[in-house]
Amino acid sequence: MNLSLMATVLWAAGFVLNAVLLFVLLYKRRYRIVPWFTVWIGCGCVYTIALFVSYRFGSKGVYALTYWSSDFIDVLLQIAVILEIAAIVLQRSGRLVEGARMRLSIMGATAPLVALGMAWFMKPAAETNLDAWAARTSLFTTVLVLLLFVAVVMASHQLGLGWRSYAMRESYGLFVWAVAAFATDTLHAYWRTLGHFTLLENMRIAVFQIAAIYWIVTFWLPEPVRETAAPENINGLKELRKRLEYGQQSR
Repeated sequence: MNLSLMATVLWAAGFVLNAVLLFVLLYKRRYRIVPWFTVWIGCGCVYTIALFVSYRFGSKGVYALTYWSSDFIDVLLQIAVILEIAAIVLQRSGRLVEGARMRLSIMGATAPLVALGMAWFMKPAAETNLDAWAARTSLFTTVLVLLLFVAVVMASHQLGLGWRSYAMRESYGLFVWAVAAFATDTLHAYWRTLGHFTLLENMRIAVFQIAAIYWIVTFWLPEPVRETAAPENINGLKELRKRLEYGQQSR
């Protein structure tokens, strides 16, 4: 099987960006903060090589086996990354913030049902039944990951938790990529136009590569410091303390 020039460029760019991001995570020791994210990016490098070799030199059967086995592992790692973000953002002193567990449990039970419903009732533009089930599986996993991620983001904002951390940086890139994946899979499912399949997939890959560039820069930079009180608030606290001390002395 031969690859087009565009596919070759995207494949090569994806591998280089993943390798550079993995280097940053290891060199800057960010893997201590986001270990599952580091594993996911590292496996992405391995997947890229395996898929390229099987596509370029193997048969369709070998490529299909490589693709689906790596895709299954990739989805599990994406869920692990989401749980990692939840643990960083929603925990304080090793425990989940009050109210977070219930919110996550509700969405964790609802997300698979919504994803299954969308995948079951879709009518994919597929030439064979196998391709149709492949499209349904792709949509199911994309919707599941997106909804779980949205649940974590919503819970953090509703509970008033801060996002000035590496988890915040990680989540922004993931959110953009997850939305792009959802859009392309939905178009695959309901647009029913096979002629645009390659274009949509290239767009999905390009969005992930943009997110990878963002992660490279942000994980290289220091983590933002926590917000401190504004100068006027500090002055007000000092004035209040003086008044309290003066009142105690007057007694």
